[in-house]
Amino acid sequence: MVITRATARKSPARYSLRLPVIFHWNDGTEHTEGGFTRDVGIDGALILCTHCPPLGSTIKVEVLVPSPNQDNEELWIGGVGKVTGITGGAGCAVFGVRGVFDEIHAV
Repeated sequence: MVITRATARKSPARYSLRLPVIFHWNDGTEHTEGGFTRDVGIDGALILCTHCPPLGSTIKVEVLVPSPNQDNEELWIGGVGKVTGITGGAGCAVFGVRGVFDEIHAV
């Protein structure tokens, strides 16, 4: 077996986390919706919601991570990405966003 640079590259870790998320996009009109993450990685997330942004949209994502030690301090993690896939059902949808979470703040 030949190992090339492409096969040697490891994909970033994904974590099955259900965290509250707010996302924004503009298609000529500003939109803000909310939902929950299904899984999260440094390079993107799967998001459960009722209203998805259009495929290919650039969106701003804001995830709230509760404090593990109950001290009322939470982490706000944000970033910008592109909607890469959408699947839907009755009143519920899942979409994938690929981007980088590069903003972290304690709130």
